[in-house]
Amino acid sequence: MRYILREAERPLAGDYYYEATKTTNDHFPDIPAHTHNFYEIYIFRTGSVKLAIEDKIYNVRRGDIIVIPPFTIHQLLPKNPDQIYDRIYMYISEPCLKSFQFNEHSLLSPLQMAMQEKRFHFDIADEKDYEQIYEAMLAIYKNKNQKIFEKEMMNRSGITKLVTLINKHIFMDMGPKKVTHVNPVIDKILSYINENLDADLSLDAIAERFYISKSYLMHRFKEVTGYTVHQYTVQ
Repeated sequence: MRYILREAERPLAGDYYYEATKTTNDHFPDIPAHTHNFYEIYIFRTGSVKLAIEDKIYNVRRGDIIVIPPFTIHQLLPKNPDQIYDRIYMYISEPCLKSFQFNEHSLLSPLQMAMQEKRFHFDIADEKDYEQIYEAMLAIYKNKNQKIFEKEMMNRSGITKLVTLINKHIFMDMGPKKVTHVNPVIDKILSYINENLDADLSLDAIAERFYISKSYLMHRFKEVTGYTVHQYTVQ
């Protein structure tokens, strides 16, 4: 596996690669439809644009973060080409994301879940989270040309922070919308899990707390949410 630092080095899908880029244009640039060998995490700052991903077109505004999986065709489209267009984005390969795996904790799994559901556009309603994601990516961008001892570890710390926060909102955006008012018991369990992430969230503990059998919990939770209890709690 190659360790790639720049897109100019032509990174492949199997390479360890990440790179953050910040650009500002006085006029909207002509960007044809294209794909990448890696994920693109795109943060819109200013301008007036739409984003076409596969067969859908999304209006993009401040607070939006777009996650474009590898080999997914996409294109930016101008709404008002004369406005100043400011954005920051990061390319990151699957091998790079996999390198953060720790036990059951994964940066990649929620991104893959969103890809399977063809969910690319996420509104980060929490302004604090949005700014933390932006600042983490900006710090990686500013480190690009630095030759300092701590650069790689600081960048990996930034990647952990920004992707974890994005994954939090991916899961918030995708999970609750599917389960609201479907099953009263599971609704209560979901609320308990979301509000007590530091508690014992094992099958035994949850089943005992809500006076239900483990078998019922396993089957109904999976049926309602599409995930096992373990999958839901670790994301």
